[in-house]
Amino acid sequence: MAIIAAILVIGDRSPQIRDALEDQLREILQTQQARDRVGGVAHVIDGDTLDINGTRIRMFGIDAPEGRQTCRRDRSDWACGEASTDALVKVVDRREVRCEQRDTDRYGRVVAECWNGNRNLNAWMVAEGWAVAYRQYGGAIYDAEEQAAKDARRGVWSSRFDMPWDWRKRASGS
Repeated sequence: MAIIAAILVIGDRSPQIRDALEDQLREILQTQQARDRVGGVAHVIDGDTLDINGTRIRMFGIDAPEGRQTCRRDRSDWACGEASTDALVKVVDRREVRCEQRDTDRYGRVVAECWNGNRNLNAWMVAEGWAVAYRQYGGAIYDAEEQAAKDARRGVWSSRFDMPWDWRKRASGS
């Protein structure tokens, strides 16, 4: 902000100083943009977490069943947490992914929306029923995708299940 204010104050009175300040501002903005984007070959950690070149990325606005979490369908349990992870593996499968940072979580992970080509992976996971909309953090961003998955009984919506945040709370004993 100080650089922008200085550019405005200096105006045309000192073109060399103004140009130097504008160059500094461009450099700061480019550095910020680079920090806000992560791209490369993605490795799936679980249904809502990726690793790109050593950067852990928590997918914004979604929550997927945990790896050990089970769901109940036709009077038997099935490994819905593993199925969620497997679904993301199949769509990402060590392909190029780009993520745009929205936040940083309490564990230091980048919280981001991620794309494989033109496919928004966050929205895809919810629309296919492999993750739920995480309204506590993403608001209503994926409500339409979740409703479509529910209506079509896709993924976890084909069964009875605990919301991932409730399952984690119960599993940790809190």
